[in-house]
Amino acid sequence: MKKQVVGETSPSGRIVYFDLLNICACLCVIFLHANSMVHTFAYGKNWVLALAIECVFYWAVPIFFMLTGATLMRYRDRYDTRTFFHRRLLKTAIPFIIWNLIWYLVLPQENALSVRGFVSGVMSNQIVSVYWFFFPLFGIYLSLPALSWLVDKRETLWYLVGGTFILQSVMPKVFDLLGMSWNGELIVRVASGHIMFVLLGYLLSTENISKSRRRVIYALGVFGLVFRFIWTFVVSEQAGSLDRTFFDYLGFPSVFYAIAIFVWFKYRDFSSLKKYASLLSKVSACSFGIYLVHRPIMQQFLFGFLGISTTSVLARTIMPPLYYLTLLFIIYIIKRVPFLRRIVP
Repeated sequence: MKKQVVGETSPSGRIVYFDLLNICACLCVIFLHANSMVHTFAYGKNWVLALAIECVFYWAVPIFFMLTGATLMRYRDRYDTRTFFHRRLLKTAIPFIIWNLIWYLVLPQENALSVRGFVSGVMSNQIVSVYWFFFPLFGIYLSLPALSWLVDKRETLWYLVGGTFILQSVMPKVFDLLGMSWNGELIVRVASGHIMFVLLGYLLSTENISKSRRRVIYALGVFGLVFRFIWTFVVSEQAGSLDRTFFDYLGFPSVFYAIAIFVWFKYRDFSSLKKYASLLSKVSACSFGIYLVHRPIMQQFLFGFLGISTTSVLARTIMPPLYYLTLLFIIYIIKRVPFLRRIVP
């Protein structure tokens, strides 16, 4: 039996908190990519600030995968699998290839341009490094026709999530902390990797979660955030180099934090925003286009041509919202041009 999705909906039927999560996650991505100095440890307050920014905004990518599950797991209620793949092709795959080609031709390349070089660059994420996101996303799209048959098998889905969380998010970290080896082959393969977030997004969006359970979720989310910050700070300070133990989206601190963010947005009262639902929908629709263009422009123009320092506090705190608004305006205009809007659907 399909459970009722909890959350404010607009007159058009769109779920308001989905759009808000999408918008905020997109902004978080820009904060993260403007904060590259965190990946080079340095003693002092500036790096501590960078670590704080990294930890606070780290939920973006898991949330994007969770929204994929929340919006697409029941695609069979709306259209068939052929239509599903056709839409994914037009909305994601083709723009991905086009923008890779644009950046391949525009950005400086170490070797002469060639078809072989382009294909190799795409498959290795060497053209635009942050496009790594699309490969697990495409893998998720290929998995959804099978996973979608389980939408009403909630116990099965929770089993997949629970098993994957224990074997993928908890045990490897525990063994690592104990100085022992963990065999990464011991996983629930049908739900491994970012599939866990997809299933979580669907389950949480269609689950009625009591207040007491929400309090536990929020407490775990705060624990995940604080634990990751303190662990990374203390161990990095002691070693004199960045400790990357919890610099992955599948580690339990990241999972706890992402779940807490998702549930908080779901149960937040956004009724006052329903009158702005159309605007929110349009802003949310620009997130994909912003993601496609933000990193190369940031690297080549802001940190390159303009010479803005990656260690600048303003560049990592004030610039990201301004940069997001600028790109939002540009993408919105592009989306209104009949031919160009196909590359930022």
